[in-house]
Amino acid sequence: MVDFDPTTLGYFIYAVFAVAAIGAVVGLGAVAEFVVSNRRTRVARHQSVRAYYRGLALSH
Repeated sequence: MVDFDPTTLGYFIYAVFAVAAIGAVVGLGAVAEFVVSNRRTRVARHQSVRAYYRGLALSH
């Protein structure tokens, strides 16, 4: 028989939430870096945010 310790489940849930939070922070950081890195080009073309990223998405 396998013994079940309920505290182990709690640690597992905390670990899953910690990994998810780290992933969310890294994802938001990547999006922010992408937007900031393209700002100079967008401003030089005198385009709005919506128009620039729409063209960028449709060009792929």
